Amino acid sequence: MNDIYEPSLKMSILAIILTIISDFILIGKPNSSYSFFKLGTESMALIPMWRITLGTFLGIIVIPLQGLGLIAVYYCLKNGGKVKALITVLTIFHASSMAVAFHMSYAYIASGWQLVNQVGKSNLYIKEMMNKFNYFWTIILIIIGMEIVVSSGIFSWMVAKEDTLYPKWMAIFNPGFTLVYTYLIILLMPYPIGGYLAPAFLNISTLIFMTLSLTVISKK
Repeated sequence: MNDIYEPSLKMSILAIILTIISDFILIGKPNSSYSFFKLGTESMALIPMWRITLGTFLGIIVIPLQGLGLIAVYYCLKNGGKVKALITVLTIFHASSMAVAFHMSYAYIASGWQLVNQVGKSNLYIKEMMNKFNYFWTIILIIIGMEIVVSSGIFSWMVAKEDTLYPKWMAIFNPGFTLVYTYLIILLMPYPIGGYLAPAFLNISTLIFMTLSLTVISKK
């Protein structure tokens, strides 16, 4: 059976690595992680448009392929209850699908910040446009966040209480907890590496989770 699940995880991991590269291209620049998180998307104002275009479309092409790894995650969870396992992976898959929209939105936000850089922040029309961009961007983030919380809760409960292929310690390495650990570590990254790692922290945490899952599969 590993002939099916291991390759799917490896394809997923490759897709995640390519997505991380797209993050570097799209928004990475020499900086500390703290400065990046504080400034947010405004840091895209001076990034060349060719990088915005390449980084955006490379990401949206490969992000859907990350879902291949969920086939193996379901396999690892299903002994603890097929319905719960299916709910978990479908919720994660939907969050990943929303990530395509999230990644695409960077192109629009970057274009807006570059316009702000040209005309100035005092222009009320431009300011209102950026407020609307941030409003819709925030809604996507909230939906993704809620789905990560739900799927991570079910995942940890199943791993801790049910008979899954995951070792019990994986309960504290669910997608949500791994995301928090990754954020806290990357937050400490200094100039210049922090400015490249910070934009990719979501995908770096996914890479860690899928790599741990690959380790589990390879031992079965």
